This record gives sequence, C-alpha cells and structure tokens, in this order.
Amino acid sequence: MQAQLLPRQVLDWVALLERLHDDDRPGLRAHYLALAAEDRRLRFGLQVTDEFIEKFVERVDFGRDVVFGVCSGSGRWLGIGHLVPGNGAAELGLSVLPEARGKGLGAAIFRFAVAHAARNGVRRLFMHFLTRNKAILSIARAARMAIESEAGESDAHLVVPPYPEFVRMLIAASDTGQRSGEKAASA
Repeated sequence: MQAQLLPRQVLDWVALLERLHDDDRPGLRAHYLALAAEDRRLRFGLQVTDEFIEKFVERVDFGRDVVFGVCSGSGRWLGIGHLVPGNGAAELGLSVLPEARGKGLGAAIFRFAVAHAARNGVRRLFMHFLTRNKAILSIARAARMAIESEAGESDAHLVVPPYPEFVRMLIAASDTGQRSGEKAASA
C-alpha cells in the first residue's frame, strides 16, 4: 500500500520542532559543521572554523538557552533555532541546511521562537545578521520587525506582546483568515 500525501493542514514544520538538550550536543555540532563556509558566515556573522564551532557548541548553556529544531528522523538536524534570553529580551540565531531551505522551516523556527518568548515573558526579540542574508531579512520583514542596517550588518527588533495578548492576536488573525477563505469559497 502506497502512502498518500498528507494535506497541507497536517504538514507543518512547527509541529515537528523539538527542544534540544545537553545529550543533543553532538547533533547540534554536526548541524553547524555541515554548513558550508558562506552559510556559516551568514549564521555567525563572520568566517568561522570547525574549531570555532566546536567551542561554540561546548559553551551552549542548555539550562538557560532554548535550542530547538527539526530532526530528519535519521538524526540529522535540518534546522536549528537558538534563543538566548537576558534582561527581558532574547536574541535568536537560526540556520537551515540546504536541502530544507525555501520550504518555510526558517519561518517556522522564527514563529516558534516568538511564541516561546511571549510565553516566557520576553518583551523584545532581536536578531543580528549580515544585511546580505536574504532569508533572515525576509523573515524579519514579514514579521514587521524594526530593522536598522549599517556597514553591512543589520539588527531587527520585535516587541513581543504578553502571552495572553499573543493568543488573542492569533485567534483574531485566524478568524479573519477563515472569513476571507469563506468569502473566496462562496464567490
């Protein structure tokens, strides 16, 4: 019996996101090491060596930081989000392997990070990135983040609503989308 393609409503990257823990450190390391030189530059903002990645991964504090991603099922992390909280704000870094790019995984990682930030009382989410990083720039623009750019680097900031307001906004947006879909179906 051949498996049928699941409907788009079931196929959602956010549903596959899971939090990494200390014992996932080797998989996190493998994810970053699998990035090509230019992809590493876009993720970290500078040229990085394997040694830099080794040290970076060893310093990740899984008790403080929120590291999450989508695993392929064969142990390969396709996309990783790294949320570092501090003083009512949090910085997000994310990376997606080439075979999973252009499929909405980076945007799903971003949405998950915003929801997690809201749930945990974070009031400001920011991303620091190279201005030429078109994928992150696209995510930031779609989220209507305030973006400041200078000398080839950009900072994007998002004011995160309190969690109850976040939920109300999601319900309102879903209701609006549902009504729009009903109008289109009846036309």
